[in-house]
Amino acid sequence: MYKNKKSIATKLITTSITAAIYSSAASADINSDRINDLQRQIDELRSSPSKNTAGSPQVSFPGQYRVNFYSADNDDGNNNQTAARVRIRQSIDLKFDKQFKTHLQFQLNHTPSNVTAAGDKDGNDVRVRHAVMEFISKNGTRTRAGIVPLTGYYNDAMYSQDWAYNPVAVEVFSPLGKNTLHAFAANLNEGIENNKIDDSVHYQVDFVMPVTGGDQLIYSMTGINMQNAAGTQDGWHYNYGIAGKFGLGSGMKFNGFLMVSSTDAALLGSASDASGYATRLELNGQLGNGHFGLLGSYASGEDDGSGFLMPMAFAKTYGYWGYTGILTVQGPTDTGFDGDGVNISNNGYGLTSFQFKYTMPLTDNLDGHFAAGWYGNTQAAGRNNQLGTDLLAMGSYHLSQNLSLDMGAAYAQLKDSVSGYWQGVQGGAGFNQAAGENRSKFVLFGRLQAAF
Repeated sequence: MYKNKKSIATKLITTSITAAIYSSAASADINSDRINDLQRQIDELRSSPSKNTAGSPQVSFPGQYRVNFYSADNDDGNNNQTAARVRIRQSIDLKFDKQFKTHLQFQLNHTPSNVTAAGDKDGNDVRVRHAVMEFISKNGTRTRAGIVPLTGYYNDAMYSQDWAYNPVAVEVFSPLGKNTLHAFAANLNEGIENNKIDDSVHYQVDFVMPVTGGDQLIYSMTGINMQNAAGTQDGWHYNYGIAGKFGLGSGMKFNGFLMVSSTDAALLGSASDASGYATRLELNGQLGNGHFGLLGSYASGEDDGSGFLMPMAFAKTYGYWGYTGILTVQGPTDTGFDGDGVNISNNGYGLTSFQFKYTMPLTDNLDGHFAAGWYGNTQAAGRNNQLGTDLLAMGSYHLSQNLSLDMGAAYAQLKDSVSGYWQGVQGGAGFNQAAGENRSKFVLFGRLQAAF
């Protein structure tokens, strides 16, 4: 094996030197032929089957390069929020054999300017987003460890790997007959190593049970142990849920979940423990020459924010759980104006939503996307029981297989009861505007994205 690798390397080096000599001594045509021959040999080596040894892994470089640009009028007396941002994610994936592989992803996040070297809006340079070691044992158990984008089964309503819910974790997928047991232990925050109560650790178990024709049921239990806002004691948050995905025939699909929660009062600063339940029901299918989605959600709430809660409310993260562009967000609106996005329970104050979307081809390379949503039935004390309405219209032009341009507009009427995802709930959730202050928000946005 070593001799084979050495001969390949020698061949490449010899060919490279030969190409260099010809580039200076031979004609332009011969030079071009030599370079093309070198490229052909490199391509052949890249496409040849791996020997599946630790010394010769298969290598791939998936990535995502994105430019977001937008102008948002928040109707709050300030100037229009107008900007452009770049986000780059580049991965290096190594597959050593059928059992072991690694995944490393770098990210330059939301870069608004660059003079000599780019940094993100918070002054950070390129950082590691994922760093995963994955091993499959002979009995089929798959284990991932490192900085892990955790798998979720609840339509981004609990937490979202797409929204960087990627803590230091150990995650296991274990086959049990036709079923799968998924479990993880994730360290969200270590704090001081010899101080137990300043840790935040997320434990979860999911039992995935296939039914017929690709349908499945999922039973889940979640527990997060963390400290309260004052840092004086720790407490627990729990979720228990069941989710399902079913085909209904004629291209129609249904998915939904029912979940309950329980949270120690110390974590919220409330007079009593928090508890509640939530459901999300979705129907998708063909309509004319396009596809539609209908979504209804409900989460119980309390006037002090002690209603239904989920892990992302404590981590202050988010997910693509809805259809619209402001009160929920899509990829092209996941940028500097996403602060009015709310999670499925409006941070424990409760929420009901009805949402609709429709996507259809407009030309061979252009797709249209339309969405609308109503958000209300919240219980925030002294504030409106509605959050508002949200409209989205967007076109996606596919410049090539890997490059697309999204352009669109979003408009929302926002009431004073909006509690953005970034507010968090420990010590009590805040609101995006003062009591009695309502806003209208209009955004023009675009995104140029390469994904490969």
